[in-house]
Amino acid sequence: MSLHGDTPVRIGTESLILKRSFSPDELARHQERIAELAIHYYQRLAIDDAAGQRLETPGSHLCVASLALFDRHGFPADLGGKKVLDIGCNAGFYSFVAKLRGAASVLGIDPQPHYVQQALLLREILGLDVAFRTGDQDSLSSDERFDVVLNTGVIYHLQNPMDFLTKVARITGEMMYLESEVLTDPKYSEHAWFIEGPYGGDTSNWWVYGPQCVERMVRAAGFREAKFQGFVWQPPPGTRTPEGFLRQGRGVFVCRK
Repeated sequence: MSLHGDTPVRIGTESLILKRSFSPDELARHQERIAELAIHYYQRLAIDDAAGQRLETPGSHLCVASLALFDRHGFPADLGGKKVLDIGCNAGFYSFVAKLRGAASVLGIDPQPHYVQQALLLREILGLDVAFRTGDQDSLSSDERFDVVLNTGVIYHLQNPMDFLTKVARITGEMMYLESEVLTDPKYSEHAWFIEGPYGGDTSNWWVYGPQCVERMVRAAGFREAKFQGFVWQPPPGTRTPEGFLRQGRGVFVCRK
């Protein structure tokens, strides 16, 4: 739920819930615009209005259910007064959560323009004061600083993750919440697996890291502390990707300056 009662939205158990109702014209217009962007959606988000009418984006990432998992693994519960950066923001769900949890300002950035378009549409629907722009860590000015950085689903897509983490460390004042594809076998916790070719049907997946490997990378990048909070998802034993690789899990880390 939202910690701040003056917001136009609250976080429900299955959706974001508006305090107002859509007019028939609004509902039809929003449904049409969601459909126009549907081919590219990853974040699946349901929005219910006060009358129980629902808008829902397609996608495989169940946003509200995933937030519940993140909350059990160290996701910031109160961001009152904080300046927050959501890097790799996708359609902006975690940016909206940060604002609903009291952040003074939130900037979501993503290198994919279609994700930023989705975020801007959802911002219009929700009526939340969150900034979005196309870009990555290199698009931020050298003097920009953020109290909290949300970094979910990014580092395994990068050919040079240490360069990225070092740049993020320089702009982070307090903490970073990091989520990534993670090796599930404890005997490989200190290692990283470089992927040559597609993994899970995606040619932008370059690495899968062991938990201890990520902790060491984050500390070497400039964070004082990095602690693995656990897996938020693990596949059934023996599950393989379409390429025949053993499917790995998703894990989260709390990193402090």
